[in-house]
Amino acid sequence: MQPNDEIEASIDRLQLAFAKTMRKLGPELSEQEPALTGPQFFILNLLSKKGRCTVTALAEEMRVKPSAITAMVDRLVKHGFVLRDRDERDRRVVYVQLSGTGAKVLEQAAQKRKQIIRKYLSQLEHAELESLVRIFEKLARIVTRDSAHEDLGQPEKE
Repeated sequence: MQPNDEIEASIDRLQLAFAKTMRKLGPELSEQEPALTGPQFFILNLLSKKGRCTVTALAEEMRVKPSAITAMVDRLVKHGFVLRDRDERDRRVVYVQLSGTGAKVLEQAAQKRKQIIRKYLSQLEHAELESLVRIFEKLARIVTRDSAHEDLGQPEKE
């Protein structure tokens, strides 16, 4: 563990660097064609990986209320990117799945996003890129582990 002052300074530096990065990358990623917001891209990507699933499952995965997902799904249905249907036995259960158009749009958007990110990551040395990826993967494991403890009502381990 790091001393508190060093952690505080690192937090400040990380927040500033992240804000600068997202201020530049955010508009580039969202101004592409096809235009998808971050959450829309996430939903399409999730449906691509998981297949047909309920609105409730999507909401849990994104850690939002089902009503928030419903609004996003409405827009995706309107554009023809996802298909929505109700469970035959329980009409309250709503399923969504990626449409053929949605799969094509997701593929195009994913390729364009990779192109944009590649433009910047290619300016790093190989060792820097490996370190960046390794550290983000470790941070993801830590955050995921800690949020799993919160979800289960368990105290976080140091």
